[in-house]
Amino acid sequence: MSRKARILVVEDDSGIREIIRTRLRMMGHEVAVARTGREALTQIRAWRPDAMVLDINMPELDGFGVLSSFADDRATLPPTLVITARNAAEDVRKAVSLGAKDYLAKPFSEAQLQSRIARLLRFMPPEGGPRVLLV
Repeated sequence: MSRKARILVVEDDSGIREIIRTRLRMMGHEVAVARTGREALTQIRAWRPDAMVLDINMPELDGFGVLSSFADDRATLPPTLVITARNAAEDVRKAVSLGAKDYLAKPFSEAQLQSRIARLLRFMPPEGGPRVLLV
């Protein structure tokens, strides 16, 4: 069983956002949500999540923009699972090159989400370790 974590879900589609939030809570995790990339950056600074589930296609600032904002200090980027309808090889490469740890194409099953979250949480700091703080 994986360790419980603080996970930020960044998704502009309310239905998908709620499905992911519900599944993660059922897994025992604490969950916060953001609807846009700009909201995500605010949440990361304020809430300091252990991990992030990130959509690519969003208003204001897309998922690539969120990942790019950590280019100067990748260590401050929470371990990130990109979940998106964009599954072209170049999108996967771009997300990974910008620091994403994993990539899952929509639609996805509950089992796929659980598996990918468990794998993502292996990148969390040790229990009781410091949480990342952006300044």
